[in-house]
Amino acid sequence: MKKYLSIIAAALLMGSFSSCSDFLDRYPLEELSDESFWKTEKDAEMAVSNLYNVLPTWDTDEAINSDDAVHGIKWAAGNQSKGVYDPSDYGWSGEYGYIRQANLILEKIQEMDLSEDAYKKLEGQARFFRAYTYFTLIRSFGAVPYIDNPLELTDVENITRTPKDEVYAKVMEDFDIAIANLPVQWDETNSGRITKGAAMAMKARAALYYNNWETAMTEAKNVMDLGQYELYDKDNTGRYKELFWEVADGCDEFILSVQFNAPTRTHYLIGWECFPTLGWGGLNPTQSLVDAFEDINGAPITSEASVYDPTNPFANRDPRLEVNVLHDGETMYGVTIKVAPLSSSGNTGIGQHGDATATGYYQQKWLDPSIDPQSTGWDMGKDWVVIRYAEVLLTYAEAKNELSPLDPSAFDAVNQVRRRVGMPDLQNTDPTKPTYCGTQDDLRKRIWNEWRVEFALEGGKRQWDIRRWGIAKDVLNAPFEGLRYTLVDDPNAPKGDNGKKCILYVGEPLKLAGSHYEDHNYLLPIPQTEIDLNPKLEQNPGY
Repeated sequence: MKKYLSIIAAALLMGSFSSCSDFLDRYPLEELSDESFWKTEKDAEMAVSNLYNVLPTWDTDEAINSDDAVHGIKWAAGNQSKGVYDPSDYGWSGEYGYIRQANLILEKIQEMDLSEDAYKKLEGQARFFRAYTYFTLIRSFGAVPYIDNPLELTDVENITRTPKDEVYAKVMEDFDIAIANLPVQWDETNSGRITKGAAMAMKARAALYYNNWETAMTEAKNVMDLGQYELYDKDNTGRYKELFWEVADGCDEFILSVQFNAPTRTHYLIGWECFPTLGWGGLNPTQSLVDAFEDINGAPITSEASVYDPTNPFANRDPRLEVNVLHDGETMYGVTIKVAPLSSSGNTGIGQHGDATATGYYQQKWLDPSIDPQSTGWDMGKDWVVIRYAEVLLTYAEAKNELSPLDPSAFDAVNQVRRRVGMPDLQNTDPTKPTYCGTQDDLRKRIWNEWRVEFALEGGKRQWDIRRWGIAKDVLNAPFEGLRYTLVDDPNAPKGDNGKKCILYVGEPLKLAGSHYEDHNYLLPIPQTEIDLNPKLEQNPGY
């Protein structure tokens, strides 16, 4: 038992205040004791600042855990993306470290001489992060130990899993207090801190995942009514692609972001996700994702009404397709992408090397043409965006349609997202148009698809959506496919050029390894390390 106590204590009592936050100066670690700390408002602010490190900053490649993408950098594809859920692959000690820290802050600030305004802001932030962290835990593992105080060593041996519904109720309570206490805006010196709108939006996300439609709708509407946020390029002037470049950082669509700060907080986003000049492609979109983008008239490409041409598949499509997917024949950073297997000139082709595209497509979403990827591209300064306003609008649309089928306000919310890229409105008045949604399920399916194409390749959003919609088993067990193509001679290629073959977008698709999913995979396995330390933490069924 001594081994158990020491290891779990190291996780749950983790209190490192060595934050790389830009909000405040840092104290040396050796000074952070009860004797020298928790004396001033600045001490508490610095402790809270460290909680911001729990926000995701490297979740982009989690798209491979869905049907949207596979990893082109083959060695980097984890077990879960292959449908293998190994309890030894998971852990939660880091999350419980932040929970312990939030609990400690909430205890200590009660003992400090703080103004009412300072107390509320500190409490609101700590409550937000405790709620956020518990939400991510129960979304992944279901029932987890719920701890709301700085755990004493004598208590750890009594830890058991708390029912998911009880933890969820506590999460909602914390979000409510955070919303009540946090400001709508902070001053410039505290830019980037959690706002009232961010807390509302995250509460809506949590409610949506558990099909709590009323709460999801209400909180999304509350964010909308704040009047603080709007879609980037809402009037559709053709700048949507800039939303994913550094130029858009700080725009009114971004409700919660994590600031890029080289060299302490970087992401190597281009080098890891898609470096076409070298043929590297961390995230390779699947054909399934490519096919999810409608034609320019708003028709699914599989419908009879579609103007989709399989021999020219990128013509007359939802403009977001070109923003997300880099394909054969496009030029990026001075390199023309050729994905013909083995026969292409250069190194961007399928199978050219171990890190080449596996699907015949590369990710394009964050490829800012204004930077030089050979020098600064690896450290491009794009902030990580945790929540953007488009999510709020789609949350409202989905929840409203579930509560009040085909409600006009649900149409309006989803159509705001579509209009800013020039896509026609979904509607239920003219059945002759491909945008017609005559039933609740029609609109539901179109909203689901809007989630997919608007947030394509952004973090792990898709993997959680397919679970909450109950379609994970269908889509993850379906064949994974890449580019449909036939190689034909290129009459314009120089004689002797090994790139003389070009792509015709018809034929058999590339067959990919794919994934696997069973019903019990809705929840991830409890980390084996935690069960080894504490047998009272029973494993989830099926593992």
